[in-house]
Amino acid sequence: MARTTFHGDIATDSHEVVIALLRDWLVRPELSMAARRTGFEATYRDDTIGVYCYEAGAPGSGDSFYLLEGIVEAEPARAAERLAVLADACMVAGLDCSIDYAEADASGAAIGVESTVE
Repeated sequence: MARTTFHGDIATDSHEVVIALLRDWLVRPELSMAARRTGFEATYRDDTIGVYCYEAGAPGSGDSFYLLEGIVEAEPARAAERLAVLADACMVAGLDCSIDYAEADASGAAIGVESTVE
């Protein structure tokens, strides 16, 4: 089965905004973020996608942002379409978002040329 690895960022310090974007994108209204020592994080996995999203920077300082990484169980072209839905939602919300992706081997290591969805 084809796999695509991805990593990116969403420019906001609001975990409420990020979780709303992820809920809509993944069509999982029950998805929530957990508080951790240095901010918030969310993890999601099903048969088609795995996502880990977490707050980076200095939480509470206004300088934080969210990083995301994961695997889409699809070839890069199809994964790019799915990732573009999240990037477009961020753009509509007025947030900068950039997601890099590449074909991956069975263990999730990138083996293809990296491309970007913005």
